[in-house]
Amino acid sequence: MASYMSVFKHLEIQLEDIKSATNNFHDSRVIGSGGFGNVYRGELSHPERKIKVAFKRLNRKHGQGDPEFFKEIRMLSSYKHDNLISLLGYCNEGNEMILMYEYAARGSLERILNDVALTWTQRLKICIDAAKGLSFLHDPNGTQQRVLHRDIKSANILLDENLNAKVADFGLSKIGPANQQHTFLVTSPVGTSGYCDPLYMDTYQLTKESDVYSFGVVLFEVLCGRVCYENSNGRLKVFVHFWKKCYEQKKLDEIIFPDLKQQMDPSSVKTFVDTAYQCLQKSREQRPEISLVVEKLKAALELQELHDLKLQKEHEQEEMLRLAVEYGYGEILKLADHPLIYKSMEELKALLSKGLPVNGGKTLLLVNDKGEVICERIYIEACLDQIHYDRLTDPSDLKNSRFPEGRSYFKYEDELKTCVRAEFLCPLITYSLNVVFRNAEEMRCKTLHYRLDGETKCRLVYDTYEREDGWFVVPLYQFPSDHKTADFEVNFEGFPNGCKLQVAGFEFQPFEEMMELHDQGLEVYQDIVKAASQSLFYKSLEELKELLSIGFHIDNHKTWFSLNENGEHCEMLSIAHCLISREGSSLCYTELYSRFPRFYRTNKKGFKVHIRTQFLTPSIRYTVSLVLRKNDSSKKQKYVALRYKLEGETETSIAYLANKTKDNRSFIAELYQFTSNGRTFELDIVFEDHIENLEVEGILLQPLEKVEHDQTLENEELSNDSLQWTMKKDLFSNLLKRFHIYNDQMGSAVDNNGKKSLMFSARSVITNCGSFQISSESRFGEVAVLISHYFYIEKEIESDVLSPETTYACYLVYKLPQDQSKFEGLLRITNNYIWDLDPDYPYIYLVTPPETLIIGQKLDQNTHSPLNRPKLNPVPRQRKDGWMEVKVSQFQTPSSTQTIYMGLWLRTPDRVVISGLIIESIELRPIVGHSV
Repeated sequence: MASYMSVFKHLEIQLEDIKSATNNFHDSRVIGSGGFGNVYRGELSHPERKIKVAFKRLNRKHGQGDPEFFKEIRMLSSYKHDNLISLLGYCNEGNEMILMYEYAARGSLERILNDVALTWTQRLKICIDAAKGLSFLHDPNGTQQRVLHRDIKSANILLDENLNAKVADFGLSKIGPANQQHTFLVTSPVGTSGYCDPLYMDTYQLTKESDVYSFGVVLFEVLCGRVCYENSNGRLKVFVHFWKKCYEQKKLDEIIFPDLKQQMDPSSVKTFVDTAYQCLQKSREQRPEISLVVEKLKAALELQELHDLKLQKEHEQEEMLRLAVEYGYGEILKLADHPLIYKSMEELKALLSKGLPVNGGKTLLLVNDKGEVICERIYIEACLDQIHYDRLTDPSDLKNSRFPEGRSYFKYEDELKTCVRAEFLCPLITYSLNVVFRNAEEMRCKTLHYRLDGETKCRLVYDTYEREDGWFVVPLYQFPSDHKTADFEVNFEGFPNGCKLQVAGFEFQPFEEMMELHDQGLEVYQDIVKAASQSLFYKSLEELKELLSIGFHIDNHKTWFSLNENGEHCEMLSIAHCLISREGSSLCYTELYSRFPRFYRTNKKGFKVHIRTQFLTPSIRYTVSLVLRKNDSSKKQKYVALRYKLEGETETSIAYLANKTKDNRSFIAELYQFTSNGRTFELDIVFEDHIENLEVEGILLQPLEKVEHDQTLENEELSNDSLQWTMKKDLFSNLLKRFHIYNDQMGSAVDNNGKKSLMFSARSVITNCGSFQISSESRFGEVAVLISHYFYIEKEIESDVLSPETTYACYLVYKLPQDQSKFEGLLRITNNYIWDLDPDYPYIYLVTPPETLIIGQKLDQNTHSPLNRPKLNPVPRQRKDGWMEVKVSQFQTPSSTQTIYMGLWLRTPDRVVISGLIIESIELRPIVGHSV
């Protein structure tokens, strides 16, 4: 034996150390007893700290002795598992045989079976731990020898401070081979009454199923909250048969520990009890493997944990609901379509701030931290008739919708009819009714035309209405609420030009009062804001000025008011407001980009307008311009040839061209200039019949833009007379010829910067001109004389005859016809195939263009304006050599040698013949300062 125990020498502990740890085995240190003897608690010194341990002291009077002592040492030294009690040491000194184990702070399972604080979930976890330990001993994978415990009972399942279960007491265990399906040992029955396998007691055949039976008894003990036997008057009463009978008769309520019933999940209990009953089957083959018991118990635990989680949430919700009522949210929560899930009042407030779905998801209520509804959102699907309802789109198409899970309505050219009903307003509060939409295409809607309860209205869509989520929130109407409910019928008109809106719904929001107009300098805009046709939203002078710079309607949508960059006032009057009606006039509904809902189609007939302003800036030079629809986004100018005069005058003026506005929405043709002497100004203008069918939006009065002459103009006018031209015959033999040219002639020159210039005779570049005539005034000895309404400039040039990477201007050198009575002197240029783009302003003047008239304080004091702006179009220049020149285009020479193609088509806009126009040449000269 001494040789056998030498293997465990490292576990040996001195008796004196044990006596010191147990206060010499004082009765106060006893924590349990069994067939082996008493168990004492104690503390032993450890290198780092003192540790609590349990000492089991052999008492041979209880029937066990040396075999059980050595077996325990051998078993616990060989088999280690988290769910088996750990042997820390032993003492075999004198007559004392003592085993030292890890300390189980909560004692045995038997001691706490009837503890009402031990929940069903905790009991399940304890059973799983014990089953895992027993499964390790039975070694279902056949990796070691099988250990048959022989004394499984609740008293031998110990619990640490965290209720982790560990199987203990291996003094009666037996070892057998693990690689057989049914291992049995013939041995005298031992164990504890009530837990022993009846078949083992009858046949003396010990098997692993005997441990399973005993564990089934433990499972019922856990369920019933008591041990399986009762000792009364010296008689032992075992309850196992009664428990099995209650199971079979479905009377488990009679045996389940009463304090567990309210917390147990029925499915968990059924799984648990079915497993326990199978363990108690008489036939060993019907009893489950202990590994299967582990899986069944885990399933029961999962079901119970789901039940616990549900109970916890219900409890939390009850508590949160109580708090919500206490904080004033009780009534609003009753409206919710579904119960809200939240764990704190902060979470509830956050949820309500995002929106509370009510009315079956047709309404979303946003609630502040005081429990007040601050916004009521009505989903579009709650506002439509059946026809429009069928056209709703799936919510998956919406991104960042302000109406979660709601569908949207795609509005095209058709009319959208909606009925909006609010039900949760706060009485005595002014609300704003807003429509929420997003543009479905890049062509954004700028103006909403709608009827509100039968009244036609117009609302400009500012960029400031666009929220971070991409949705526009546009106010339609403000009203004071008398009740909690409000009903409106809002019908939107169709939009031409393919504008498509994605409408999500409507909002009712408390209207934020704007700041008082007498604060912070706002009083200067008091009358303007008062005249606004829509409510303006601003909280500071800067916000108001931003709105003013964008512009808005005033005077019931008759006028558009805005500020320019200098803070000066601009007014645009709608043609519907200032047109003096006459027979044949036609007002039409406008399209996407107009400031006003209607425009006037002239049908080439004359018309008359009456102009009256309200808010001009005094002492400012203003221009009066006609505003025309811009239905071709690519055009930069429009030919109008419009003659007009002031009412009562005989002399007419002419506006040849209308230029696009900075916002690219319209064309404007400047008519007059005047200096404002006050806020109001009145004028009547009569327009004659004209050759173009014009579409007039209104009359624009804006401050004159005083633009300094562009230095480029001076650079371009690098005097042709300062160049020393060298005339050359037959130079074109070195040039690529595209057209059949007779008597080729050209000239070349070099300026002070070393830049080359070229001059071509009219014959070499002009086609379809009519005829060529001898001229002593021409450097080429002949000129082209036009007899048609158009001509071409065409030539191919090798780039090496020009300076590389240089910007060149192309000039037409000409003389006017002797008879100019029918000569307007305006040509349109079309680029056939030479430079990449048409000129920015594709019209040139061959004569000095008409100047804008300035209106004096009296209508008969008209005079030419000294502040005429530089013309946007090229204008002619008289040269010292007696010829005139005008720039017709410009181009950039490449860095490498390649052919440059010239091809310009010049024609009169109205096809009037240019009879007698004399062309001498075409000159290509570098623009100083524009070289790359």
